[in-house]
Amino acid sequence: MSDFGQKRPVSESVNEEPKDTVRAKRGRPKKKPGYDRDKVMDNMLQEAIKLFKEPYDDRQNRSPDAPTLVDVAEAMQTTTLKVRKILVTVGYYSTETSRKVQELYNSGYSVPEIMKETGLSKASVNTYLPYSKGAYKLEEPTLYAEQKRLYRKRETACRMLHDHLDSEDAEEYLWEAIIAFEGYAFLTEKGLSFKYKVKGGEVFFSRKAKSVTKASVMKAFHKAKQLQKIEGCVSGPKLLGTFGASYLYPVFLRIGVCKRICDD
Repeated sequence: MSDFGQKRPVSESVNEEPKDTVRAKRGRPKKKPGYDRDKVMDNMLQEAIKLFKEPYDDRQNRSPDAPTLVDVAEAMQTTTLKVRKILVTVGYYSTETSRKVQELYNSGYSVPEIMKETGLSKASVNTYLPYSKGAYKLEEPTLYAEQKRLYRKRETACRMLHDHLDSEDAEEYLWEAIIAFEGYAFLTEKGLSFKYKVKGGEVFFSRKAKSVTKASVMKAFHKAKQLQKIEGCVSGPKLLGTFGASYLYPVFLRIGVCKRICDD
């Protein structure tokens, strides 16, 4: 017997865990339950691709009205450095510097070694390297692959139109270019965004109730060609003198029918 007297009997149920109690798992709890990093990354990649529209490669021409890194960063409410890294990841951004950084990295150089070799900061080096995770769950065919194919298709249509601009088949090549840019986001001279669809011999603009016929498109086309040849530019949509000119004008600028500013 102990100095404190006889021990009181202890109920067996005291040592048992309540059946309706779930033991907490060890480890740090998730800050955001249900957070899927890969899914978030894929969504960011898709959004950046849609906003950037056309790949950038300093060895190739890109349309002058195509969105910049700053434009995409503002739309996504993030930094230009992050946007650049995203576009590098999907192969949508290539410069002499990015190619050099990636070449060194693939050759076994560490980030500090690349910094010393190029003179770039650590942050800059990292933005020229693709993300190591994410971008692997995009549906097949991947969105950026589709966008690249569409970009090449549109550039081919522009080139063919340019090569045949003064030929007897010019109207045919123009219409093919018009079809190729279906769904492309244009801006009017007042800064209003619009797209269009082509159905048969009509063009339906998203901001216009009535369609523009193929005949009206061709009338504006020949007027634009004439002004471009005589004046060296077409300074505004009113000069086209046809129905739907406000929408046809930015399309003509993009596909290379005319220029807004005359050459000196």
